[in-house]
Amino acid sequence: MVPSEPAADLSVGDSVIDSDDDDPDEAIVIDIPAGETLEDWEYETDSGTATAADGNPNYPADAQLVVIVFRSALAETVPDWQDIEPEELVEKVDHAGIKQYGFPTGRLERIEPGAMAAEWLDGLADRFDDAGWNVTHDNTELTVEQFDEEYRITADGTVEGEGEYRTPLENIVEMERS
Repeated sequence: MVPSEPAADLSVGDSVIDSDDDDPDEAIVIDIPAGETLEDWEYETDSGTATAADGNPNYPADAQLVVIVFRSALAETVPDWQDIEPEELVEKVDHAGIKQYGFPTGRLERIEPGAMAAEWLDGLADRFDDAGWNVTHDNTELTVEQFDEEYRITADGTVEGEGEYRTPLENIVEMERS
């Protein structure tokens, strides 16, 4: 079966989430197999073999297949995955034995890489704003400024910047993340 729609603007290596999931986890596109549809992707269930079309009844069975893996599994198993050529990524994932999932293009939403891991920064940005700090917030980091001192807080909890507020900021970040 030939796909009824192209893979939109997704590419191998893109960070995506499942737009049908209320609490999605970040995933990475590892393959967009040319000419393959949801009907072509089979997986085993307790009831037997199913297809991605069976698991996605609200999407056309002939929709373009997009293969993803969860970012956490990929980063844990293939730490240098971002340095791998896109055409080699699916092979590395296969070799590593990472569970793969078939999705229709329309169910995936591209996101900024690392954005899901940085969600905790939203609450921290509000706290600093309420405390009178100047806050600049993008998807994966905060820049906070007060009394001519500027600090950058990254999604992994690193506080960058020099000044008397660095240690208290590190303590606040540690409390926010625990």
